[in-house]
Amino acid sequence: MKPLHHVLLAVTLIAGAPSEAAVLDDMKDATPWKATASDQVKASIRRDAKDDSLCLDYDFSGVSGYAVLRRELPLAWPADFALTTQIKGSSQTNDVQIKFVDASGDNVWWINRPAMPLPETLTEHSFKRRHIVFAWGPTTDRALTRSQFIEFVVVAGQQGGGGAGALCVGALNLEPREPAPTTWPEPKRKLGGGELTLDFQRLREFNGLWFARGAATRVEVSDDNRRWKLLSSRPGRALFLGEQEWRWMRLRFDGRKPPDVELRDAAQWPDRNAAVAEVAKSLPRGELPRAFLGEQNYWTVVGVDGGAQRSGLVSEDGAIELTRGGPSVEPAIRLADGKLVTWAQVRTEHSLVEHALPVVQWRHADVELRIEAGADGPAQDPQLLARYTLRNPTSKPQRVSLLLALRPWQVNPPQQFLSTPGGISPLPTLAWADGQLTAAGLHIRPREAPAEVRAAAWRAGPGLVALSQAPPLAQLTDAEGLPSALMRFDVDLAPGQSRTLGWVSGRGAVEAGALDTRLAVAAAQWRDRLGVLELRLPPQAQPVVDTMRSALAQMLVSRDGAALRPGTRSYARSWIRDGAMMVAGLVRMGEARAAQEFVDWFGGYIFDSGKVPCCVDQRGADPVVENDSHGQYLFAVAELWRHTQDRALLARHWPKVQRVMAWMEALRQSERKPGADARFKGLMPPSISHEGYSDKPAYSYWDDFWALRGYKDAVQIAQALGHTADAVRWAVSRDEFEADLGASIAATASHFKLDHIAGAADRGDFDATSTTMALNPAQAEGRLPPELLRGTFDRYVKEADARISGAKAWKDYTPYELRNVSALVRLGRVDDAHRLLAWFFTHQRPAGWRQWAEVVLPDARKVQFLGDMPHAWISSDYLRAALDLLAYERESTGSVVLGAGLSPAWRAAGDIGVTGLSTAWGRLDYRLLRRADGGWTLHIDRAPERLPGGLRLAWPGDGKLPRANAETKGLAWQGRELPLPAGATTVQLEPTP
Repeated sequence: MKPLHHVLLAVTLIAGAPSEAAVLDDMKDATPWKATASDQVKASIRRDAKDDSLCLDYDFSGVSGYAVLRRELPLAWPADFALTTQIKGSSQTNDVQIKFVDASGDNVWWINRPAMPLPETLTEHSFKRRHIVFAWGPTTDRALTRSQFIEFVVVAGQQGGGGAGALCVGALNLEPREPAPTTWPEPKRKLGGGELTLDFQRLREFNGLWFARGAATRVEVSDDNRRWKLLSSRPGRALFLGEQEWRWMRLRFDGRKPPDVELRDAAQWPDRNAAVAEVAKSLPRGELPRAFLGEQNYWTVVGVDGGAQRSGLVSEDGAIELTRGGPSVEPAIRLADGKLVTWAQVRTEHSLVEHALPVVQWRHADVELRIEAGADGPAQDPQLLARYTLRNPTSKPQRVSLLLALRPWQVNPPQQFLSTPGGISPLPTLAWADGQLTAAGLHIRPREAPAEVRAAAWRAGPGLVALSQAPPLAQLTDAEGLPSALMRFDVDLAPGQSRTLGWVSGRGAVEAGALDTRLAVAAAQWRDRLGVLELRLPPQAQPVVDTMRSALAQMLVSRDGAALRPGTRSYARSWIRDGAMMVAGLVRMGEARAAQEFVDWFGGYIFDSGKVPCCVDQRGADPVVENDSHGQYLFAVAELWRHTQDRALLARHWPKVQRVMAWMEALRQSERKPGADARFKGLMPPSISHEGYSDKPAYSYWDDFWALRGYKDAVQIAQALGHTADAVRWAVSRDEFEADLGASIAATASHFKLDHIAGAADRGDFDATSTTMALNPAQAEGRLPPELLRGTFDRYVKEADARISGAKAWKDYTPYELRNVSALVRLGRVDDAHRLLAWFFTHQRPAGWRQWAEVVLPDARKVQFLGDMPHAWISSDYLRAALDLLAYERESTGSVVLGAGLSPAWRAAGDIGVTGLSTAWGRLDYRLLRRADGGWTLHIDRAPERLPGGLRLAWPGDGKLPRANAETKGLAWQGRELPLPAGATTVQLEPTP
């Protein structure tokens, strides 16, 4: 039974908002509160003897996760309010969240404070309505009006979080407040003696000051016009302050006229990025990055294999970010007449050296600049290499200056908010000594001595003109943490002459003398690493080959040690779903070592229960329920074994495989209760593994296709190790699950009257990209109703063609859709596959870097969160789809299908060769050579040595099939596939009249 005062309080708040502050909970009674926690995390409640606060004690026990203090507390929220509570604790690195959950339990609003430092004594914290934002849920009305439950949550922080500790909470109060007016009245002004006082007539919230004209020498504020607080001495044009609330402001100034000052509130300046953006718009275009001008910028990663945490970024405009979350170096050129050439005055081109090292080329009538970046050294502490080549394209000698500005912001733009928030990268101190520039623990050593090095604090202005007039740099400390430094290099160039300069950056000792050699070695190493699979395709197919090699490099650079990651900035964690699909691409390209390192590393984080975490980061295993994870882990182990035949790998993972199978089987049985709806019977329980279902867990077929793959692979693992009893038992479960899955798909289609396979059994939605998993890796097409499978991809192609032609407007899409290229190839729809692939290629941005962002928009300059660039999971999607064009495995017949994606145009254009392609049954080498007489010769230079069912040559298209013979023996086509005789090494294909 709830204490009476809590019940009355809830009724009072629901009946009408109180006119004065109300105590929601004085925290004197622990009875309504319950402590819960995620997998392997311990949580309990206690009363603090010192201050009578209520404490949530937690111990993360070496895993990621959360601990929750929760109670039921019905609230009707006023139009505006201040929610205050007293908090203390022992953590400085964990995230603290206050959540408000509605009566359904599905919709959640929260206050989220990552890495919130907790005071040692109870300290009051106040939160306004704007601080409470919608977190997740299916509701379309995201305004917080009512809630039923409140939670105080501690989440293992991403930067050294976890451990054991406590979160203690004192009284929780709610104070209704008068909403801010739509238009604020003009403040009362008092001017005299070099001082301007502004009275806003009531408390006024603001985040910063913009000096539209003039400057102040001192800014003070007060809430009683007697006691004054200093906010800034000699602020610059844009002064970001963070949240402030005052009634009076006093400005001191030099000169006869006071400055024109404008307040910027939380909506206008939610952070310092917004303040920088306002400054950028006041400067000549090109002096600050386009990211601060309301334009989307694109970038790519530069680094070493496994060095994601210390990788750099290169922007499309030539800026280089020195390390994850760190500052950047921006180029500009000053001509002899003083004119500046920046990214805004040039035509820019992009390319890659050896498919891996980014190049930005500036074209201008008076000067050209080539910017190259690379990296070398150990993954834990790599060094960044940069080279700039100036060229005089004119017929006259020139003296130009290369300007390299060290900036307190990232290439990663401000709208990027996950894991590594983009934009500002504070630099409290800059120093120049002994031929190197030092900032944020980084050393930048130019190979050539600059003519001068200058630096300016933020208040002096970040424009290039202001930097050129700044004092020489020895050491500079900026209270606002936003200084810039400028290195100037003067170069004399004869007509057509080029000159190179460069620098090396790192955390330890850096030397730049061997820069050219180091870049050449880095390029050679990538050439060797990416060339294990040799491919020869017609000229029009060369972008397909080049992007395959770049995709492999992107996966390797994006991994953090053994951990395969989808990116280096937004996604600084490793998902088993991403990793399993990357493993599938890596092993086919001959990268078994990287695949094995990941599988062994991730296997160490499986929970004691056998639950496979959805992801792992430096905090440990994440407990969020995502029911695709179990099948993905089993697939990753089995797929690696299939390509390597490493029995020791299976033996190492066997105890984990047994635990995972027990966990997955328990999940399956939980949905096989008597009388269960046929749509849900025997499926994996609802989860949010599919990104489209993050609002509410769903019976996602994505989970089930992966579970089926997991059942198949567990049986194969058991058989390989000789565990016959386990193999037989799991085979029964596999077959039962496969039958239930097929029945569910049919029942769902009938229930929702669908002509396609649904994305989720309880939603009846359409998601062909998710359904591709049924074809690969699940290889379950034999269990799918043919008319529904056909209807799925008929609809997908129709909708995709509408986007391509412009008949259907589209907002955005994610290139995960590249999986559909593979599905269409496997379904014999090669023309559709190539038409889609060509369209996807138009969205590589920039095109010369052969990469995709996670999110693609039709307007390339519209600002939006893009995920990572490159997005390594998408790189793996592309790689697997492109490889399927050349050859893929068909599990049902134990065969490898050759050439299913070789379009008629490719076959007609020239020779095709594949050397070193790894398959589940061994290595494959083949050539399809175009003869002068119009026929072809197929050479099987090496057939997979463990192939149980033979090779089959596909002949896509609708043209006549050629006559086929091997050693003068005629061969018969089966549909548009040609089964090849065992041991055949040469097949002649004669054109049919």
